[in-house]
Amino acid sequence: MESQDRARWAAEAFDRLADLVVVIDPSGGVVYANPFARRMIGVVVDDAVGHNMAEFLHPDDLVRAIRVMGMMVDRAMNVPVTPAVYRLGSEETGWHPVEINASVIPAEATGGDEPGEGLVVIFGRYSGDRELQDRIMGLLVAGTSATSLIELIPEFGGWRHPLDHYGVFYQGDDGSALGAGSDVACALGLLDEPEAPWARAARSGDEVTASVADLSPTLRAAAEAHGLSECWARPIDDPLFESRAVIVAWGRVEAPVMEVHRYALDTMARTLALVLRWRQQVTGLRRAARRDPLTGLTNRTGFWEVLEGVGSEQAEPRVGVLYVDLDGFKGVNDAHGHRTGDQVLALVGSRISGGLRPGDVVARLGGDEFAVLCPQLLDDAAAVTIAERIMGALTEPFQVGDLEVTIGASVGIATTPPGRLDADELLDAADRALYQAKGEGRGRWHLVSVPA
Repeated sequence: MESQDRARWAAEAFDRLADLVVVIDPSGGVVYANPFARRMIGVVVDDAVGHNMAEFLHPDDLVRAIRVMGMMVDRAMNVPVTPAVYRLGSEETGWHPVEINASVIPAEATGGDEPGEGLVVIFGRYSGDRELQDRIMGLLVAGTSATSLIELIPEFGGWRHPLDHYGVFYQGDDGSALGAGSDVACALGLLDEPEAPWARAARSGDEVTASVADLSPTLRAAAEAHGLSECWARPIDDPLFESRAVIVAWGRVEAPVMEVHRYALDTMARTLALVLRWRQQVTGLRRAARRDPLTGLTNRTGFWEVLEGVGSEQAEPRVGVLYVDLDGFKGVNDAHGHRTGDQVLALVGSRISGGLRPGDVVARLGGDEFAVLCPQLLDDAAAVTIAERIMGALTEPFQVGDLEVTIGASVGIATTPPGRLDADELLDAADRALYQAKGEGRGRWHLVSVPA
């Protein structure tokens, strides 16, 4: 085959590639660009030819590119050129990270006489995966919420197949059912369909594929209305809830070959597994920071956050805080040691918890001091009832190994009127009430009502 024929066939092949192909002369002038150049550098082919390639490079990448190209044309590089990422585009169209490789067409093959007259063929592939992974890692380091990170994951499929529909279905931090992805994927995936592919995949832990004809009548009608033909559902373990999230990809009637989605699904699966594991670890650390390791109860920090949250909701009707201080506990430590004392404190936490209503919160503030938050009190008498129940439970002997330990408790009670809650003021009032109770003798409670 003549060289001109080979060049023509090469150009026709390059025109069909879904990657960037640009041929430049030694000065950087563009002598050929394939149609995909419009997507990569934001200009049509005819506009690119005759311009310098430097016009489409990010200024911060320009010096590096010129140095490498000069060495290639002058044959100063004695090793193959390996791919590197450059940013292509413009200030108007934006910059895209593109993995670039290049090869030199020797001068003698193009009719030139000097080594420096060769042409450089640039091959570029947009690395959407790389860009997304960089964004996700940056957001991870910044402590962004898992919900925001998961919203990016369907884009691993979307940038490759923008006409198809990808979705991720998972439990939010509070356990609620959430979806991320295209509007179509989310609308279908959040339908209450127990036998839908994603529901089956979540239950079984196995990938499920199904044609639209296999779906329930309701789901089939919805899928057909969007021109969909089949669905893949890939389950991913969610360690936070010991359940499974699911990645879904829909194929269209006009493009039903789902195997082309396999790479995107694999990338999405690896990234989602990373994010879910990260969420579980971060949540565990946050919970540990708000948890008393001895009793398993909320600690002072966690109690304060809960109390402030109730205040921000302007709770109705009344809210109460009970400060519980153990009577005679120092004697337990002195007589039997701190290990026995720690066991008693753990048992105290369990007994206090057992005397509370649903929605009440108990915390160990430190030492032998505990606090109870009681939202939704009908009146002050309801707070007194809870305090007396706690005091009665704590006067019963504690069995610690062969020892029987007896202690008691004093309780300070503070309540605040409907629709008004100042956390600092309420805690201060409960502390003053406890001081008053202990001043009156052990095993007593004292109530203070915060004025309106």
